[in-house]
Amino acid sequence: MKNLKSILVVACLFIVSHGFSQVVEHKRSEFGINAGLNFTNVNITTPSLTADSRTGYQAGIFYRSGKFLYGQAGLNYQLLRNYYAQTDTTEGAKDNFSQHNLQLPLYVGINLAPILRSVINVRAYAGPVFKYTVSVPVNGLQFTLNDLNKFGADVTFGAGLDVLMFSVDAGYSIGLNEVFDKISDAKNNYGFITVGLRF
Repeated sequence: MKNLKSILVVACLFIVSHGFSQVVEHKRSEFGINAGLNFTNVNITTPSLTADSRTGYQAGIFYRSGKFLYGQAGLNYQLLRNYYAQTDTTEGAKDNFSQHNLQLPLYVGINLAPILRSVINVRAYAGPVFKYTVSVPVNGLQFTLNDLNKFGADVTFGAGLDVLMFSVDAGYSIGLNEVFDKISDAKNNYGFITVGLRF
């Protein structure tokens, strides 16, 4: 499984780097900001812990360059929230659990209407998202930052709509790493929707 994760990350990095190299010749560049909500869907099979979805939020900046094929890099702040319940203790601790993350998304995408891009455009994209967990609030489960794998990576697929200077994006991220350092088979998957401005 670890080898498969490594292969996926390397493949995504190769695709992204190839995509960025292809768009340099005919680049059309823009910066932007966006913000929105995320909706967790934890993939968990360990019998000692159960999880339910909660809504979080994220905001960030991005740089996009390309014509038909484009590359996009960004920097996001993300609050990811879940509800966990421990089943292997007599107290049965349960509480909301939040992670404050910094994310580095690296996408390659296709502009499906590049001729009309200054007015309206539909995009599709995919790529890796690297994250670092910077803090964990106090919680009833007594989980701390030291209980987590602070570094991680996701694979993201998404689509976007640009209208004039505005943009709307929706996508889904599949976690490649375990959330916890000592608890196996718990990975953060999540959907997201954001709105943004392009400059």
